[in-house]
Amino acid sequence: MEVSLKTGPVRMSGYALKLRRATNAALRKLYQEKKIEPKIANQMLTDLNKSLYDILINKYNIPKDAVINIELVLDISDSNLNLKDINISIYDKDDILSGNVTKELKQLLKL
Repeated sequence: MEVSLKTGPVRMSGYALKLRRATNAALRKLYQEKKIEPKIANQMLTDLNKSLYDILINKYNIPKDAVINIELVLDISDSNLNLKDINISIYDKDDILSGNVTKELKQLLKL
């Protein structure tokens, strides 16, 4: 089963919280049906946020007031949650930077 979600435009300074809220909202029904445990989703989000921070802040120095949009495709099978695809759009910068960030993050996450 695949679940797609988007954060919508959000400032860099708040992307982690928005990503966590969007993911938990998208998975709420699956939590209630006991198809996936919230702690599994939150661990995946913690690992993803570390990778995002590494690329966006440490490598590309994206400013806190830049606006980004994160799109995820999650694969849910056997009570496991796997990141299948990710796309990062950075506004007020350029398409080359957005493409480079997305490409590098996919390589880091082996997607």
